[in-house]
Amino acid sequence: MTSSSALSSTQRTLGTAKIKITTKCNRHCDFCIFAEGGQGENMPMDTFTQVLDRLGQIPFRQLHINGGEPTVHRDFVGLSGLARDRFPDRVMVLGSNAITLARNERLLEATLTHYDQVLIGCDEEHENYDEVRAVIPVLRNAGKTVVINSVLEAIAPDRLARLAALCDEYGAIHVTNHVHHIDVGQPTNDLGGLCDRNVDQHLMIEVDGDCYRCFNAMAKNDSEFTVWDDDFAAKVFAPRRAHYDFCLKCHEYRDSGLQVVPAPAARRPASV
Repeated sequence: MTSSSALSSTQRTLGTAKIKITTKCNRHCDFCIFAEGGQGENMPMDTFTQVLDRLGQIPFRQLHINGGEPTVHRDFVGLSGLARDRFPDRVMVLGSNAITLARNERLLEATLTHYDQVLIGCDEEHENYDEVRAVIPVLRNAGKTVVINSVLEAIAPDRLARLAALCDEYGAIHVTNHVHHIDVGQPTNDLGGLCDRNVDQHLMIEVDGDCYRCFNAMAKNDSEFTVWDDDFAAKVFAPRRAHYDFCLKCHEYRDSGLQVVPAPAARRPASV
């Protein structure tokens, strides 16, 4: 069976395809596992083009560009335009700390032109309150969906309240979460069935092409395949039969009650 026929028979659609275009960042958050400061690596433009070609093989709803801090990629404007041109009907999402957006008009204009949603991490670790206050009105006035995410372990209650009020004023969405992708001493989960939290929800593609079907499962040994595999499209939707290593500590683990996720579809009885 070819990849295309396998997809058409299951009729499944990926929620979000995320491309990590850089591991460089202008912040050094202690809880971040996705960035390497100024010593990181940028995804080359030709590699990014090939990744878009591979994504063209599968159905998905959102294309999320992140890092690292994606706006520090030297080709951020070109990459963003290329992605929008290639997938004009998909929701384009930018994950950023907004620091560069507040300081560089060209990058802010590219964001306004190419992206539908902007997700911004904001807390004491990011040290970006002034920049967030500057960009939220601009993004909202342009009709962009803005989601501000604060890690509760990294923000003071009074600051959290002020940030929530700012979001209310401009119609941005404010969400909070715990540090769920690293071990900070949280209790271990009682793992039963496989987690259904991210079934057909996320595909994360790293700078080197390694793929993860859960955004929280970022240990190298949790990568199940690469974007360069000949059967990449089929592997995106292949059933999962084992927990990821980090499921034991993840705040977002949700027991599906199943040993194979998704469960095999029941066969229809033969017609007579």
